[in-house]
Amino acid sequence: MTNDQLQDSDYDGAWKEALRQFLPAILECYFPAIAATVDWEHPPEWFNKELSQILGQTGRRNRTVDVLVKLRLRDGSEQWILLHIEVQTHYEEDFPGRLALYNSGLFWIFRQRVVTLAVLADLREGWLPTEDRFQLAGFESLTRFPVCKLIDRLRTDWQNDHSLPVQLARAQIAALRTAGDPEGRYRAKWQLVRNLYEIGYNAEQVREMFGLIDWMMHLRVDLEKQFKQELDAFEESQQMPYVTSVERIAKAEGAAVVLLELLAERFGTVPEELQQRIQHLRMDQLTGLGKAILRFQAIEDLEAWLDAQSALDQ
Repeated sequence: MTNDQLQDSDYDGAWKEALRQFLPAILECYFPAIAATVDWEHPPEWFNKELSQILGQTGRRNRTVDVLVKLRLRDGSEQWILLHIEVQTHYEEDFPGRLALYNSGLFWIFRQRVVTLAVLADLREGWLPTEDRFQLAGFESLTRFPVCKLIDRLRTDWQNDHSLPVQLARAQIAALRTAGDPEGRYRAKWQLVRNLYEIGYNAEQVREMFGLIDWMMHLRVDLEKQFKQELDAFEESQQMPYVTSVERIAKAEGAAVVLLELLAERFGTVPEELQQRIQHLRMDQLTGLGKAILRFQAIEDLEAWLDAQSALDQ
């Protein structure tokens, strides 16, 4: 089976881009109590490379998004926030223990208290881990973390919510539910994208959300072509050239930045020459690179992939 048939999707890249662009909105929607403590007039300070190095020392990593950001609180103090976005489709027995390990490791390295948040994007009903606890005699260790379970929220208070954070949650759940079902994913993606127009998103909002959906819900090559044709026809009929304009899919520069961060987290420093080649890729090539990263075992695989793209363009 080819990789196109497997429908590799870059949840990691989509979530990291979404968090960078819309952190206040996502926190306000998913964790309103935490968001209410933040002074958003002070821009977030990101520590992705440092976080990657620390998590790499803890052993096995699952397919997750881990983001470390320093925020200024309303009372004037600074606080480190570890956002842990869980995108697994299966149950993980020691999930609370892993979060407790990350939290304590970050405190050990930075000597800063860390608030750990977990967004569960899995499909397992009833799985809602919220703490890691150990007791023996008079000793007790407890790490309790706020959790946002997407499928539960979508069935309850988010049913009629059309904000970008909720649309992102719908895209993630739809992507997981249609994994291995190309036709089903096509229908789910088309409904999500069409809803962006029908619920009144403006051109910029459509382009931003479409970029994240497209990143999260890769289609098989033949279905991707069909999707673009149907979207072109729909936009023409509605006189809304939002996505088919020059800015189609997403800003390529932003996509390149996220991909470079993912590569740096996986392989360490990316040579300057390879960084420049990535920054000059077209948007369709950046999307392809997002899929290919999942298969890379070494930085040499990246170089070989870029050489192959150059050969195709000649």
